[in-house]
Amino acid sequence: MTFKLNLLAAPASLATFAAILASPAVAEEAAVNVSEIVVTAQRTTVQLTPPTHQITRLDREEIEDGRAASDTLSTILAKAVPGLADSSRTMTDYGQTLRGRGALVLVDGVPYNTNRDSSRNLISVDPSDIERVEVLRGGSAIYGSGATGGIISINTRPAGGPTRIETTVAGTASLSNLTSDSLGGRIQQFVSGSAGGIDFALNGGYQRIGAGFDAHGDRRAPEPSQGDLIDSDVWSIGGKLGRQIGETGYLRGSLSYYRADQDTDYAADPAIGRLPPGTAIARPLKGLVLADQNQVRNTVATAGYTNTDVMGSRVDALAYYRELFVRFTPFDARGVATRGRNVDQVYQNSETFGARLTVETPLGPNTSVSWGGDLAREISDMPLDVFDPAAYDASGGLVFRRIGGLIYMPELTTDTAGAFVQVQHRFNDRLSLEGGVRYDRAEATFDTFTPLSQSRAPAPVAVQGGTISYDAWTYNVGAVLAPVEGHELYASFSQGFQLPDIGLQLRNAGAGFNIDNSDLQPVTIDSYEAGWRGRFGVVDGALAVFRTTSDLGDVQSFNNGLILLRTAERINGLEASFDVGELGDAVRFGGSATYLRGREKAATASAWQNQTGYRIPPLKLTGYVVYAPSDRWDVRLQGLYSDNRDYRLNGVASFGRREVKSYTLLDLIAKYRLTDQDTVTVGVENLLNTQYLPVYSQLLRSSSNTSRVPGNGATLTVTFKRNW
Repeated sequence: MTFKLNLLAAPASLATFAAILASPAVAEEAAVNVSEIVVTAQRTTVQLTPPTHQITRLDREEIEDGRAASDTLSTILAKAVPGLADSSRTMTDYGQTLRGRGALVLVDGVPYNTNRDSSRNLISVDPSDIERVEVLRGGSAIYGSGATGGIISINTRPAGGPTRIETTVAGTASLSNLTSDSLGGRIQQFVSGSAGGIDFALNGGYQRIGAGFDAHGDRRAPEPSQGDLIDSDVWSIGGKLGRQIGETGYLRGSLSYYRADQDTDYAADPAIGRLPPGTAIARPLKGLVLADQNQVRNTVATAGYTNTDVMGSRVDALAYYRELFVRFTPFDARGVATRGRNVDQVYQNSETFGARLTVETPLGPNTSVSWGGDLAREISDMPLDVFDPAAYDASGGLVFRRIGGLIYMPELTTDTAGAFVQVQHRFNDRLSLEGGVRYDRAEATFDTFTPLSQSRAPAPVAVQGGTISYDAWTYNVGAVLAPVEGHELYASFSQGFQLPDIGLQLRNAGAGFNIDNSDLQPVTIDSYEAGWRGRFGVVDGALAVFRTTSDLGDVQSFNNGLILLRTAERINGLEASFDVGELGDAVRFGGSATYLRGREKAATASAWQNQTGYRIPPLKLTGYVVYAPSDRWDVRLQGLYSDNRDYRLNGVASFGRREVKSYTLLDLIAKYRLTDQDTVTVGVENLLNTQYLPVYSQLLRSSSNTSRVPGNGATLTVTFKRNW
């Protein structure tokens, strides 16, 4: 099997990429190893039936290696997971869809998605504390709201076991502009073990992120629409405790805190934004005067109990609390009526209390039923600072002098409850079946408030508070057939459920807003998938074709104002991957391909049209080759190719609808084990120092050139890890 054969269905541009023999590792779980997997992304540990979706699994070592050539978790995953769009190369995961739809991010079972999505789900996780990532691709009816495109399940480092002390020190520098401004680094300390019957783990670290420089050696401008972490300090600390209760019970608790603070002297030059879109690169402008810059704070506390034998059932209960604070980049919104035509800066506060219960009950040797439920209360609001427009204009966009505060989104309380039942049955060694049903109900409440669009004198107009509730049933069924040993064919139907973005409708409210007539029906997605997993000798392969449909669309953005646009949607896609292991005991390689096509039709439209580039990414190809001549060292060359695509309608550009050019990126990662305790890793991101604009930047998130920010040029990372 060759790279070309496995990706035969991809467009002709494959040949461009195949010649370079590179791409990120795709840790596909082959059919022959299904019995060894604990698929946390599917919520159950029962392994009677193989998965009826494609799953990518990355372990701790792969995440660590990925950090040597990627600046964020979102970029690490983009280089490793088929179906996941390329990252923005900023702090946001806006536009990084999974199979063209949203992904539910779970960290130790705690949902990181919020109803008013701030697109900070992946940046709120410290990669140093990750033990394993599993990405289930395709809609899921088991977890409820948010899993329309799939699930990104992240498990942090466990407590217990033999005493372990691990220290990691890393330094980063731009090779296209090797100056002190480009220098960054991090130090991380991890300790785990058991003492007096108590399992424990403690992980903490600090990271300094320096300036980014493109392949020409020019400083990258801060991205003003969604923000980034150029010139930032990042702290994280987390701890876990656990104790065995009896022979079958285990009690556990955790607490973690993550904080990222930007402190830069640079802003994006607004003069570049006045040039015709697509004609200039974003330019940094020194002299920023802003008291409060980009910030993310994420605090999570959990308490859980697992018992493997409660009247023959396995019971897992989890209670959690999460507090998220996000401060966005200031924005000149004088052209946006729904924001009150101010120069302003938005904050988001979200507080979530939740609980989850999963019970696995065997009904004989070949049948198992999993059942349980979820409860959550999310309280969110979005205050807004207003700045002096005269000072802003006089300084050329550098001085932000606060003159007041307003409410962008009032306090919104969303209560959700859901229950599910999932059955697995194995008929014999060749055929198995699973299916289930879930019911979700939600209620959202807000008080009377004055929206920004109605806040100006002489007659501000208030919107009456209210309550809205809605519910939905979702279903799934799938079958797996193993016609010969080492190969599996599967087919599945699954429904995903997405709560409407109520906060978005509130912040866009006009004078006549009525919560009962605000088009807030929930979104239900039907997902159809068929695929194959198998092995030919030393070659593991996987192939999936899928289609998702929905009658009501999700949030879109026009002229930098987010709008809940209710359109019918149809997305078709193809994913393929392969891994060749241990050729000549020294070389292994592999690759993947993802191709999507998405169409939409508004209720008032007569014809279907292509979806935007923020929903449907271009063709993505990945590949890698690893040379490991001994147990002491190995070298990995990996690459990503993003194809060109024209998202314009009738040649007319608009938000998310521009012509996107292709780019090819190579990374090199070399790892040498000095001793059994000490390891040195050297990585170069963008090895060929390619000047490129990520898809996110080419689509112009701010609707102007100020979002046209190139990616980093060649960047060196050197890491030393010591196990004491």
